[in-house]
Amino acid sequence: MKKFFISAALICSGFMAYAQLVNVESVQRVNLPSTLAVNKATISPDGTFAVVSDLGSTALNSVDLASGRVSTITDNGSGVDVRISDDNQTVVYRQITTNKNHLRQTAVRAHDMSTGSEQQILKPTRNLNGVAINGTEVVAIEKGKARTKNLGKNKVSRPVVSIQEGHLNVTVNGKTTTLDPQGRSSYLWPSLSPDGTKVLYWVAFEGCFVCDLDGSNPVKLGELRAARWINDNLVVGQRDHDNGDYITDSELIASDLNGTKQVLTDASVVALNPSVSADGKKIAFTTNKGELYILNLK
Repeated sequence: MKKFFISAALICSGFMAYAQLVNVESVQRVNLPSTLAVNKATISPDGTFAVVSDLGSTALNSVDLASGRVSTITDNGSGVDVRISDDNQTVVYRQITTNKNHLRQTAVRAHDMSTGSEQQILKPTRNLNGVAINGTEVVAIEKGKARTKNLGKNKVSRPVVSIQEGHLNVTVNGKTTTLDPQGRSSYLWPSLSPDGTKVLYWVAFEGCFVCDLDGSNPVKLGELRAARWINDNLVVGQRDHDNGDYITDSELIASDLNGTKQVLTDASVVALNPSVSADGKKIAFTTNKGELYILNLK
């Protein structure tokens, strides 16, 4: 039987560098076609496929993690803020265009994985702040206002976190509030906890934090870039270093909400852009070589 995963020989001692927060079962490299180098990856809620952006183009592809089969979603998309519905049927992505004045604009589109059909959720704009998919309802935050479109009958009411001109915002029931727990700064990588009660985010020159939904009780988690939730009590992010031109090394680190940490990968890979399945058992990440890996947790 053909193997579509290539095991990565990671040093087990790296898993125990700080504390034992999770049990790492394996770290496996996905055997992608030689013509495909990936930039960012978003794993599906059920952990069966990942939506990946092409390192050398604007294409978005779906990669079946069991077979390695690759399917094109679009030739013009972005790996930033890709969202996949809870039923794994809808992929929401940003589409970058240029208007007649040569200014960059961003539209939001929804791709049906079963039929390949597409819908435009938000027309091209220069004011897109964030994207979410709650049940079958797609929410795009444009200049602080929620633009919604329900693609089915399973609307779920959940807050949406977004960034507007560097501010950290949360939208609840259509009303947007600025949080900015550290005051006026440059916020990045906002992420809502699975239970919808906490916000994970990055502050320029300060690091990664988690706070309550109203912006209160901020707790610093340290140098965790592009962090994402594993569950309501654990997050995973990257700790990277560069030489001024490119990233030279990066490892994935898990952290609890008190700041206790565990290193998940070692120096054999430059681990970037983690994405976590809904059950918290699989973490997809990419490398500086355009590779795709899956880290399996017990």
